[in-house]
Amino acid sequence: MRQLSDEAKVFVRMAIFGIVVGAGYWFLTYEEIGTVLLVAFGLASGLAAISVVVVWRRARREATADAAGEAAADPIPEPGWAPLGIGVGLGAVALGAAFGPWLTIAGLFVAIAGGASWLAAAMREGASVEANTSRPTDDRRP
Repeated sequence: MRQLSDEAKVFVRMAIFGIVVGAGYWFLTYEEIGTVLLVAFGLASGLAAISVVVVWRRARREATADAAGEAAADPIPEPGWAPLGIGVGLGAVALGAAFGPWLTIAGLFVAIAGGASWLAAAMREGASVEANTSRPTDDRRP
């Protein structure tokens, strides 16, 4: 059996737990909603385990390629507050259904400002990466 990363092992255990407890919950209570939620938790954890394994294998493969000198390092994005602004804005939009349209409008402004900030940062980083990356020239031109 192949070795799994620690993160994948945690998600696999969570998946097994959710599905086993969901099945046991069904046989003990015959209650549909709790059973569906527990089994959905198990399936979502299983999906997370699969995605962690795929990313982990890809990272190992890229690390092997880097060690052989075949691939260049990817740039790491700069940290920022834009995702938090988008989350707060969308949360305010959702709460606007209960508290009124004023909160929805304010949440839209915050979410749009966060999205614009994130997009501007991504454009700056993309431009700096393109400026620092040299393109290989083709010497075989006719």
